[in-house]
Amino acid sequence: MLTTETSTQSDIKRSLIQEIEQTSDYVLSEVLDFLLFVKAKHSQDGLNMNVDNYEAVEDYEDIADAKAALVSIDSEGTISWDTLKAEIGL
Repeated sequence: MLTTETSTQSDIKRSLIQEIEQTSDYVLSEVLDFLLFVKAKHSQDGLNMNVDNYEAVEDYEDIADAKAALVSIDSEGTISWDTLKAEIGL
C-alpha cells in the first residue's frame, strides 16, 4: 500500500512539473497564490495556524475579491464619485 501511495505522489509531482513547464508566468503566479492558500487552509484545519499562513489566506481572499471586482467592472461598468456620494447621502 505504501508503494502505491508513493507512486501516486510521484506521478502527481511529475504531472505538476510538466504542466508548470508549459504554463505562462501570469498563470503560474495565480497557481502559486492558490497553492499557498490551500496550504494555509490545511494548516488552519490542523490548528497549526501561524501568522504567515493567516496572511497568505488573507492575501488570497483579497486577490479573489479584486478579480471579482474587475469582472464586475467589465460587465456592469462603473459609476462616478458624484453618483456614489448621492446614493449614500453624502
